[in-house]
Amino acid sequence: MDNFSDKIFYYLNRPKFFIGLARAQLFYRFFFGSIGRKTMVISPELITNPSKIFIGANVIIHPGARILCITDFHGQQYNPIIKIGNDVKIQQGLHMSCADEIEIQNGVTIAQYVGIFDIDHNFHDTTKPIHAQGITAKKILIGQNSFIGKGTVIMGGTKIGKNCVVGANSVVRGAFPDYSVLSGSPAKILYKLN
Repeated sequence: MDNFSDKIFYYLNRPKFFIGLARAQLFYRFFFGSIGRKTMVISPELITNPSKIFIGANVIIHPGARILCITDFHGQQYNPIIKIGNDVKIQQGLHMSCADEIEIQNGVTIAQYVGIFDIDHNFHDTTKPIHAQGITAKKILIGQNSFIGKGTVIMGGTKIGKNCVVGANSVVRGAFPDYSVLSGSPAKILYKLN
């Protein structure tokens, strides 16, 4: 969009962007741990414990995000922290649950309907429902400039290096070095970028 009038037309046809920018800069900044300049959070579905969320500058989180910082689960206390770096782009339908730590570094792109969960539900006691058995939480790191494909699920304890590409609909758990291209359920490295 090189033409100024094209830019005006684009933004006038997308009022949610204006509202998301205004909401983040004028309202959310009083409740979040921090929120950077030009960051937009557009029509989230649900955000809990926003004081535990730290978002950098020039971030866009598209509609329908569900970002849960879990501080208490069946009497067990947690101290979650979500860190989102600068220039991160997150498409619609993100679902993120955090009881330990989720770090998304600078320049990451996350496609639609991605789940990022640093928790696993315990399920060892067959006499109790799974939701009543507690959770186990392990840190997640998504390295700078990585791309997470549509429908991917990233599980607790995962470390994705910088400049990685995760294929659509992958289920990711484990450590993946910088410049990896991975895909599948469970995700495996297909090749390395040069």
